[in-house]
Amino acid sequence: MLRNTYPAQYDAMAIAQFGSPAQLQLMRFDRPVLAAGEVLINNIASSINPIDYKTRAGLGWAAAKNGDKLPMVLGYDTLGEVIEVAPDVSDFSVGDKVLGFVGFPLEAGCYAQLVKSSAAQLVKLNNGSVNNDLASLPLAGLTAWQGLFDIGNLQAGETVLISGASGGVGYLALQLAINAGANVVAIASLANQALLQEFANVTFVDYNDISSFQAIGDIDLWFDLIGGDTAIKQLAQVGHIKRLVTLPTMSADVVCQSVAAKVESAQGMLVSNNTNQLANLSAMVENNTLRLNIVKYVDFKQAPLMHAQLESGELRGKIVLTF
Repeated sequence: MLRNTYPAQYDAMAIAQFGSPAQLQLMRFDRPVLAAGEVLINNIASSINPIDYKTRAGLGWAAAKNGDKLPMVLGYDTLGEVIEVAPDVSDFSVGDKVLGFVGFPLEAGCYAQLVKSSAAQLVKLNNGSVNNDLASLPLAGLTAWQGLFDIGNLQAGETVLISGASGGVGYLALQLAINAGANVVAIASLANQALLQEFANVTFVDYNDISSFQAIGDIDLWFDLIGGDTAIKQLAQVGHIKRLVTLPTMSADVVCQSVAAKVESAQGMLVSNNTNQLANLSAMVENNTLRLNIVKYVDFKQAPLMHAQLESGELRGKIVLTF
């Protein structure tokens, strides 16, 4: 079924070649044709994640696999309204409000007015007023949950260290860890100390004061959201770590190798879609047990400027793109 009021073409921010934020250009595409199991979404909001600007710059696995498939529409988070469903889809109907983690890691497509998605990637929302903030949740929230619990096996009473604790994933991970009864060591800049110390059971560490890392003590789970040389330098300052989970895929192997002698387990991670987890996370946001750190809401055509400001460090927190 199709809501025919939508045009045969739609606008999206896409890259025709890798490079600077200026490579993100407004392009027009034909309305997608649905395959079995798919739905078409009129996008209400999306958000920007670090993987978006790394891919745009030509870095990482998604860029490597899409180099000969450009133009590419970026973005993995969608919040919108279903306007068409494939004949075999029974769980969703035209008019349903949905939240989804779409096309990860190779397809993306959410910096767009229309988003084609497998129905299996979507969560149905209450069809009343929709909170645009939820558009910032899918990738970051699932990464935080899976890194802490599915991969990191965090338990109540344990101590988890979160590097990059004020970022999109880190800010959610900090709250999820506290809610699970863990003690949190939060590594971030002094500028974000007040934001993080609003929560109980949080010990703040300034990432610029590397000598202070030696006083951290034993860590049950180190959740590294920074990676690279910075993570290696931080990890070198501390004693025994039971478990390490590192997120940035490009540096995961070298970060894990750097601590092989002093950890019980060390592994990288790649987030995966889990609609049960996403539904639970969205419910937590709606009932105010999980806060989102959103710094700006902008029209999706401003994505190049937002990429530049996020990469420069001018903005800290999540950017919601609206359509």
